[in-house]
This record gives sequence, C-alpha cells and structure tokens, in this order.
Amino acid sequence: MPTIAPHIIDEVRLATDVVDLVSEYVALKKSGRNFFGLCPFHAEKSPSFSVNPDKQIFHCFGCSAGGNVFMFIQKLEGVSFPEAVRKLAKRAGIAIPEPEVEDRAASQEKEALYFVNQLAAEFFQHVLFSEKGKPGREYMHQRGFADEALQAFGVGFAPQEWEAFYDHARKKSVNPETLVKAGLVNAREKEGKVSGYYDRFRHRVMFPIHNISGRVVAFGGRRIIDDESPKYINSPETAVYHKGHLLYAFPLAKDHLRAQDCLIVVEGYLDVMRMHLCGFNNTVATSGTALTEQQARMIFRHTKNVILLFDSDAAGSSATLRGADILVENGLHVKVATVSAGDDPDSFLRKHPADEMRDILQHAPDLLEFKARSAPPATAEVTPVSREEQLRSIVATLARMNDALQRQVMVHRMAEKLQVNESALWEEVARLRRASTRLRRATPGQANPDALIGQTRPFAERSRAIELELLRIMILHWNAMQFIFSFMRVEDFHDAEARAMAEVFYSLLERDMPLEPEMLLHYFNEPQQAEFLSKVINEEAGRIHKESIEIDYRRWSADCMARLQRIMIEDQRLMLMQQIKQGDASGRDVTELMQQLSEYDEQLRRIKPENFLLAA
Repeated sequence: MPTIAPHIIDEVRLATDVVDLVSEYVALKKSGRNFFGLCPFHAEKSPSFSVNPDKQIFHCFGCSAGGNVFMFIQKLEGVSFPEAVRKLAKRAGIAIPEPEVEDRAASQEKEALYFVNQLAAEFFQHVLFSEKGKPGREYMHQRGFADEALQAFGVGFAPQEWEAFYDHARKKSVNPETLVKAGLVNAREKEGKVSGYYDRFRHRVMFPIHNISGRVVAFGGRRIIDDESPKYINSPETAVYHKGHLLYAFPLAKDHLRAQDCLIVVEGYLDVMRMHLCGFNNTVATSGTALTEQQARMIFRHTKNVILLFDSDAAGSSATLRGADILVENGLHVKVATVSAGDDPDSFLRKHPADEMRDILQHAPDLLEFKARSAPPATAEVTPVSREEQLRSIVATLARMNDALQRQVMVHRMAEKLQVNESALWEEVARLRRASTRLRRATPGQANPDALIGQTRPFAERSRAIELELLRIMILHWNAMQFIFSFMRVEDFHDAEARAMAEVFYSLLERDMPLEPEMLLHYFNEPQQAEFLSKVINEEAGRIHKESIEIDYRRWSADCMARLQRIMIEDQRLMLMQQIKQGDASGRDVTELMQQLSEYDEQLRRIKPENFLLAA
C-alpha cells in the first residue's frame, strides 16, 4: 500500500520543478528546449544528461538513468520512494499526513533503530567521561587524543559489564527486540528459548558511524587491551545500516570536499580522527573493508579525486586497495599515498609535522603508477607467478578505465615502464573489457532489449526485447493498449519486469484513464521501470516518428505480436527436436513426435502480422 496519498504526491510533484531541483546538484546549460549537464550517476566528460522542463523528467543518454523528480532524489540519495516524496515535500513546504498503519509500522521500526543507536551513542559517551570510562579515556589519551577530540567525534566507551547498556535502555522502556535488531545486544538462549539479553559491546572504545544525513546507524568497538578477542567488533547490518553504502566520517568530510576537491581514504577510525585534527578534514575510513560501487557513487557526487592512504607495509594487501578499481570504473581519479614502514597515518602524524603528510599526499602517484612501482621489474630475481600477479592487477585497472583516450595513454606508458609488449598488453586489456561487457549484458535489467533477439537464446531472453517493444508502443500511443490487450493477457508477458509494467497499463485501461507518456511515470516507482519509461519518452526517434506511430501503431503492434508468437513456437519446436534426437539415439518410436514437428512447421508458416490486423 502506498505510504502517501496520491493527491499529496501529485501536489509535491507539481510544486517541484525538475530543472530547479537538478540544478541544485548539476551545472545545467540550456540547449534548445532542454537542459544538459554532466550526469551525476556515472563518469563522463561530455554532457549526456538531459532535463526536459516540458515533460518534467530527466534522462541520461549515457547510463540510461531517468525518471521524474522523485526518481532523481531516490537515485541520488539512495532512498525509497516515500522518503524521496517526504524530502521534496519538506523542500516545498508541503505537510504530509501520517502514513497508513502498515507503512507507519515499517517507518516506526526504522525510527526505533535510529532512536536506540542515538541512545547508545549518548550512553557510551557519558560512560567515557565517568569513572567507569577511565580505562577507555586513558587509552585514548595515551594515543594522543584530548577530551575535546573525543567529544567532537562522539567517541564513547562500553564498560566491562554484561548488561550495562541493556539495563540503561530498559529504563527508557526500549523493547529488547529493537536492541537485538540494532545489533546492540544479543539474546541469551536456553533450551531454545530466550532467557535474557547481554551487551554486544563490552570494555571497548566506541566509535559511532553515521549515515550521510548524520544520524547514528552503527558502531565500531575497539579493544583496549591485547587479548585474544577481535581487535574490532562492528555492528551487524540492519534496516538502517548497510556497511557497503557508508564511509566512516563522511558526513564530516563532505562539507570540505567542495573546497579540497579530493577525498582521502584511510583504514582506521583513529587514522581519521588524527587526520582531521591535523587539518586534513577531507578524510574518511573504510574500516578495513573493500570499497563498493555504492561508496564509489557516493564519492563521485562530491568529488572526482581520491587518495588512498596506507602504511607502506600494508598497502599491497589492503582490502581498500584491492577495491580501488571500483573507483576507477566509476570515473574517479585514484592516487595512492603511503607513510613510512611501521607507521599508520595516526602514528606518523604523532611523530611528524602535518607538512610532511601534506607533502606525501601532494606527491602521491596515481593508482597505476603505484602498482607499476610495486611490480618487480622483468630483470629482477622473482618468481614468474609474483610478476604475473602484479601485471594482471595492472591490466585489471586498465580494463576498468572507461575513458578510451586515457586508457590508450596508460597502456603505452605501462608497457614501457614494465618492459612488456604493448600489443600483448592491449590484447589482455581488450579481453577483460569484452568479458566485462558480456557480464553486464547478462545481468537482468541491464541488457539492451534490441540486442537480445538471437536464434540461439532461450525463449525468455528472446521474448523480452519484443515485450519491451510492445510496452514502448503502448507508452507512445494510448489506443495501442486496447489493440494489444485484445490479443494478449498480462500473463502472456513472460519477462517479470515487462509483466509488472503491463499489469499497470492494463489496470489503467480498465479504468479508462488515458495519460500522456510523461504522466505514466507517476505510476512507476521501480528505478528500472522509470528509466525505461524516461528513455522511451526522450528518444529522438520516438519524437521524430510520433506521427507515423499514431498512424501505424496497429501494424507495429501486429508485427511484434507475430514475432512473439513465432519465437514461442520455435522454442517449443527446438525442445521437440531434442526429444526426437534422444529418441533416435535410444531406438524409441518417434513417429508421433515427427508429426508434431510438422504441425509446428505449419503453424510457423501461417504466422503473419496481417492475421492480427484482420482479426481486430
């Protein structure tokens, strides 16, 4: 059920001009009737991101992102449709009534998680500055962090007690199940039943992790004594915390990115704190995990430049460095800086002035240069395997580069630097790029529908392109819906995405609600569906041939339905031929199967678009 009444959604949509909204994030320039700029969702050098003020939609001709104002906020900020509506309603000064019961429950569950995480953050910080927090406070003081720094970063301490936070939360009438869902306490079980609860974090310095809006969503807890326990314990993923979507201290760093135009990525919480205290306010941490595409996109919206900062001993094995190619693929310029062996950024800055760190960052080589420096030369006494591993790592980065000119320059440079044959290097890069392209095309929802038709493909794949073409016709001409649905049922759309869209179209037809194409966006909140709609609406070919579509939509629809019918029978015929082949091999009588094969052949001969036109 929708969380917000349709008339409220309409009011918010009408109050939000797409050009004004997008201009807050993208520099737009008018060209003809539309506005163009660099797409905020993928890396590009020439603007292919179009904003149409007449239709109130956006569309990128490079990555196919598209939709209305709600979809723009959904995609940009990674929020749900209701959250996007609420954000734009607040922007427009429109009040939204309380949601319906089911959705209010889901929203309340998230709010409960936010509440208990904030409660925990306040509790841990209060403990840190109490007598119970003395061990944690002394540990942080020994690491060179004054109380002011601890307060600024919200650092806290979980006491060495089994139920300290649990008891505190219960006094605030918090439901234990909410604490479990937030990953703050664990349930004790006895004979399969819950017998009590205990704190997840004990005797640890606590670092709160915030989402991009600045709300506490999780924690990292560091041990303060050398024992056999894990050095760090982190919150599990929850309804409000997805580790691969966030970076520690990003809400603090993002305000400095516009001026610095560079993000520094380190691996530890203490490294971030030290960097900020020494003036490097554009620093975040991955908490030792590999970088993800979601994180890359988040960075890309704020800066195009990243410096990965490591201990020189750990850089080669760093999970963050292994994920650096994700940043490259998303259009970010990546450099790698290292501090002296045995130091991390925190300890280095305790021994050296900030200017030395600044010099290291300013002279950091880019990712490929760093990998090339790390690669053993051809003349070195190393095992062939170790050199091959380094070369393959470099090839992987080259293959991720989407800028063809940059890729060409770097292949030539790497071939010279590594003393390898340039043609062989090109061949490996091209092979990886071809493999990557095939993988993307095989991903559901990412394929080019027009490229899917092929005699060797399964029916589901071959039918998808035609079903999407039928949807395209219905989008561009309302009367085509009645014509198509007089021959097809919603269930006849085999592709799940196409069927979901067809179901909406059929319900609109039943209610006799003809709509302009751009108005259809209001009924589709799934990103892939909205992107498909916006692509159809924005296609130059669609606009140029709109008049011929209005005249020939019946012929176009009939041709699609005939093709769909044909591949369905071809698919059945192919399975039958396999049965015949197996029967021949085993000596079984295949007479009936051969008769069925003849019937299929006759059906194929009879399939013509005219059959649909005459029957209408």
